[in-house]
Amino acid sequence: MRIHRSTLLAVPFLALFLAGCPAKPTNGECKTSEDCSAQPGYGKTCVEGKCQECGQDTDCKAGFVCRSLKCTPRPECERSDDCPAGKACESGKCTTVAPPPPPPVAPPPPVSSAPQACPPGGGTLLPVFFAFDRAVLTPESQSVLTKNASCIKEKGFTKITVEGNTDDRGTVDYNLQLGQRRAEAAKKFLVNLGVPAKSLKAVSYGKERPVCTEATETCWEKNRRGDVVAQ
Repeated sequence: MRIHRSTLLAVPFLALFLAGCPAKPTNGECKTSEDCSAQPGYGKTCVEGKCQECGQDTDCKAGFVCRSLKCTPRPECERSDDCPAGKACESGKCTTVAPPPPPPVAPPPPVSSAPQACPPGGGTLLPVFFAFDRAVLTPESQSVLTKNASCIKEKGFTKITVEGNTDDRGTVDYNLQLGQRRAEAAKKFLVNLGVPAKSLKAVSYGKERPVCTEATETCWEKNRRGDVVAQ
């Protein structure tokens, strides 16, 4: 059988033509985005050899951005600088920032129950003492009350109670009256020193609040007193 010479010459050229037409990418693979356009069911943007929905924000339509190769609605914010003052970016939304908690309030100084010259938080100031069956302030008691008045005004105490006390000799009623006279004497002295009368109250406990219970003159002297409690 004889083969025409022209046919023999065409065979090599046909082989070269077929070798120069590689098969188009499939299964979502690509070299360019054009390869993705012909593959239904895959994204139309070629990213690192794969057809994806997007590779950058410009691959998405208006109002969307590219996140993890997917077009998603553009968030309200991406960082707190995108939000107005007083708001912070949380999960893509500008939320109101809660004000910082106030600093802890320092606790007030403790109220002193033991007599002190001038306790900062208030309490029992220095006591004054009286002679037996008397409600007259001695020079020593006046000096103590002068110091107490200075403390009251310096610390701004507005509630002061003057408490009159007696020793245990005498009846309950008599000692209550004696204690009241002692408290009133101390109150009047404080008022004369400039302590507002409206902030002062005089009360009597008579012999109901002894600081000692021995039947001695030393103990009785301790119980014949006027306590000044300031708040």
